[in-house]
Amino acid sequence: MEWINKIVKQHKDWVKIVNSFGEYFFAEDIVQETYLMLIKWGNEEKLYTNGNLNKGYVWLALKNTFLQHVNKANKMQKVDLDSIAMLPDEAPDVEKHESYNYLLNQLENLVDEWHWYDQKLFNLYKDSDMSMREISKETNISVTSIFHTLKYCKKRIKENIGENYEDYLNKDYELIK
Repeated sequence: MEWINKIVKQHKDWVKIVNSFGEYFFAEDIVQETYLMLIKWGNEEKLYTNGNLNKGYVWLALKNTFLQHVNKANKMQKVDLDSIAMLPDEAPDVEKHESYNYLLNQLENLVDEWHWYDQKLFNLYKDSDMSMREISKETNISVTSIFHTLKYCKKRIKENIGENYEDYLNKDYELIK
C-alpha cells in the first residue's frame, strides 16, 4: 500500500480540487473519505500509468465522494428552529402514569384476596394469550366452569375498582384514589 502514501503527499492539491467543486467546509473530510475509498476499491494499476500518478482517476474519485456527500446532505430533513420553538411542550403526563399504577396495584390487591382457584385462573387468562378453550384443554377444567369463574372475577373487579377505571378513561386522574 505504498502507493497511497504517494497520493497523500499531494493532499493540498486534492483539497483545492474539492474546493473547486464548491465545497469548503467539508473539503478535508471529503479528501479523507476519498483516501479510504481508494484503499478499499483502488489499486496501483488503476492509479499509476507508466509510473506516473493518474490524476484524472483521483479527480473522479474526489468528485464521486463529493457527490455522495451532497446526496446525503440533501436527504437529511432540515427543520427550521423557529418551527421547533412553536411546538407544544409534551412533558410526560405524570398524573396519568401514577393513576395507571394505582389501578394496577388496586387490581393486584383485590386478586390477592380471592380464593386460590379464582386467582390462578384469572391470572392465567389475564397474563397469557390463551383463550378459555385453550385453558380448558391444558387444565382439563370445563369451559363452562372457566367462563363462570372469569365472569364472577370480572364482576368483582368492576364492583371494586370500576369507578376508578372510568375516571382513568375519562382522564379524571384527580378523582382516582
